[in-house]
Amino acid sequence: MGASYSVSGLRYLPRQDGGSGAVNGRIGQYEVYVSTDGTNWGTAVATGAFANDASQEGRPVRREDRQHLRLRAVSEVAGNPWTSAAEIYALN
Repeated sequence: MGASYSVSGLRYLPRQDGGSGAVNGRIGQYEVYVSTDGTNWGTAVATGAFANDASQEGRPVRREDRQHLRLRAVSEVAGNPWTSAAEIYALN
């Protein structure tokens, strides 16, 4: 993120294109990590699942001052081996 910020959550926006491929890559289960150096991530500060739709969703995380934020897709809604995102925002 370029500097250390107090991160309190994130917002995830799935891909927004239309058609039959729009669902491809939507994150199902997720984990969120924060780090001061981008190498050591420790344990997840949040876990959960996103809805299987195109809406933007916000998720709180345990507030910590960190420079790096990682959203790890544990699963994709249709069981595919890939994920995608239109936007990921860090919230402070």
